[in-house]
Amino acid sequence: MEFKVYSLLLIFLLLPNSVLGSNKCNFPAIFNFGDSNSDTGGFSAAFRQAPPPYGETFFHAPAGRWSDGRLIIDFIAESLGLPYLSAFLDSVGSNFSHGANFATYASTIRPQNLSLSAGGYSPISLDVQQVEFSGFMTRSQAVREKGLSLDSLLEKDHFSRALYTFDIGQNDLTAGLDLNLTLEEIKAQVPDMIGQYSSVIKEIYRLGGRSFWIHNTAPLGCFAYVLDALADTTPEVDRYGCLIPYNQISQFFNVKLYEAVVLLREEIPLAAVTYVDMYSAKYAIISQAKELGFEDPFRACCGYGGDYNYSRYARCGSKAVVNGTEVVVAKSCKDPSAWISWDGIHFTEAASKWIFDQIADGSFSDPPVSLESALQLLLKIMEFKFSVLKLHLIALFLLPTSTLGSNTCNFPAIFNFGDSNSDTGGLSAAFGQAPPPNGATFFHSPSGRYCDGRLLIDFIAESVGLPYLDAFLDSMGTNFRHGCNFATAESTIRRQNTTIWQSGYSPISLDVQHLQFSDFLTRSQNFREKGLFQNLFPEEDYISRALYTFDIGQNDLTAGYKLNLSTEEVKAYVPDVLGQLSHVIKVRKQPFLVTAAQIDKHGCSSPYNDVSQYFNLKLRELVLQLRDELPAAAITYVDVYVVKYSLISQANKLGFENPFVACCGHEGKYNYNRCIKCGSKTVVNGTETVLAVSCKDPSTRISWDGTHFTEAANRYIFDQVVGGAFSDPPVSLKFACNRMNTSQK
Repeated sequence: MEFKVYSLLLIFLLLPNSVLGSNKCNFPAIFNFGDSNSDTGGFSAAFRQAPPPYGETFFHAPAGRWSDGRLIIDFIAESLGLPYLSAFLDSVGSNFSHGANFATYASTIRPQNLSLSAGGYSPISLDVQQVEFSGFMTRSQAVREKGLSLDSLLEKDHFSRALYTFDIGQNDLTAGLDLNLTLEEIKAQVPDMIGQYSSVIKEIYRLGGRSFWIHNTAPLGCFAYVLDALADTTPEVDRYGCLIPYNQISQFFNVKLYEAVVLLREEIPLAAVTYVDMYSAKYAIISQAKELGFEDPFRACCGYGGDYNYSRYARCGSKAVVNGTEVVVAKSCKDPSAWISWDGIHFTEAASKWIFDQIADGSFSDPPVSLESALQLLLKIMEFKFSVLKLHLIALFLLPTSTLGSNTCNFPAIFNFGDSNSDTGGLSAAFGQAPPPNGATFFHSPSGRYCDGRLLIDFIAESVGLPYLDAFLDSMGTNFRHGCNFATAESTIRRQNTTIWQSGYSPISLDVQHLQFSDFLTRSQNFREKGLFQNLFPEEDYISRALYTFDIGQNDLTAGYKLNLSTEEVKAYVPDVLGQLSHVIKVRKQPFLVTAAQIDKHGCSSPYNDVSQYFNLKLRELVLQLRDELPAAAITYVDVYVVKYSLISQANKLGFENPFVACCGHEGKYNYNRCIKCGSKTVVNGTETVLAVSCKDPSTRISWDGTHFTEAANRYIFDQVVGGAFSDPPVSLKFACNRMNTSQK
């Protein structure tokens, strides 16, 4: 069974002592954390856009929301006179002068051991969202102190005066149902869920939060996606048609949540904590649907088939090919305003508005305080202060056909796809900043790179006269006029059936990065057509004239070894890996330069190098095939394997120390411990201590952290390949857009 998304809504308000005498709260900003109930574009930016007809009622186009229109968080913003929240992970035209939204569809309180592709749960759980927020606080003010993005980032005092909302929890319950746990087994997990929830609230309190507006969870047994999944069973139903056992799970969760609220009132005595019975408000609209003018409360407005117009296999907006023509299978109803359920999982805008109207005045609150007057509870609060390797296998440079007749390639932009070898901040933005001493050599502080300084992609940008690439998922003061970086550390070509918490591999695989790029193209040009953000996005002709780089692949091989596959078993799936890579290249339909590279980070083990060489052999065969299939492309094969192997084998001659010993690590033969990474900390006798520290001079080392190269090593590799000495045909990067007559077969 697949159970997703509709979660408990927790709203808590961070209120300043500067307005304690007010009756109304004049919030200058909102920060939201949660799942699809309040996601205004996070999931769409990171993984895939919500398709039409999502957004049709109010926005008249998909708006990142999993509804036909506005969500409860949108109505909260409206009621406080604030704009709708931009998603933190959405770097395309977002404005954070009045807050940010860290919620993503299918998020949970507790990290799940079900991957996004296998179980449907977001890897951006509540703890990750909290880390994102902490990073946002620090970096937004650092950007403002430099006089940058003053109009799109909020002022420092707005953090202490903002409204903080949380909307998350029910997915933790449905995750247990997905795993076929019994109701008692799910109940047994609830205390841990609430414990982790409370920890986040206390952390926000430590950072200055003083007023918490907490909504409990909705009646789980009243949603089509649950009713449909249990259609073949005979659970007990109430007189309205809701499943009693599953509503009891929600009620048990809510009892424990209320107990936690009572305890929090003791543990954080300076806070005003309000508990809002969202369960009753949502049950009321379902049980009184006819009286309130709504149609069948269980049947989805947008869906396909079955008693509830819901199918897990044909979600709202799903398409199919019928007689050679693509048609929408799951369509919207004629009038969504007459329905409660939008897609069997989420509410319609009309239902969300009704629910908001009930809870906004405090009718369902304990104590009965309205959203606007919540500040009254703080009259007794005293003054407070607000404190707050994977070594790359392949790099593909996609080059424009428009310049094939030129001598020198004047690239106006670069678009990069890949893993940690070229990640300039993607993983850090989504899952937490790479800690010090990463970035120490060149940037003098963490810069989102898993290296002491610059990466190969940075040197490429320098060589063609362009600024370093900002990460697509990094919405803090970034500028994409000259390109964008979609890479995240630990990414793979093929999607992995493990979560980032289990294996360490990023959920943002190559196909997801390609979807991000496609969405970026559409939305960035839409903004430019409207005359918005002209200096932040590339001009239309930049897209065709840009340099496209791919730096991804080795993680697909190491994933096999982590699963204890033999070398032959790893080799067996290489064709499929390259097939998926080929598909992405063909979809781009642009000329490109292919670079093959590998080096074994554990000491040049023959079996591992054998797999790498096999991969490169198949990659070169793919290049030859692509030259036939893409005749307008200028395709250059670069043997970076040889360059990196020579760097390792000639380390002392080139002025480097032991090539296998990490500069930044912890003990062992190679100063590497997979459980204690570069920058890892521990508490010894009550004092926080860094365990894995950097060596004194990273410029003398090849290995930065046992996984990635140092800046000095990256510089050496770039110097060898940029001139074309290891290329076939022997063409330099600056001339790589010129298609040559070559004997390549």
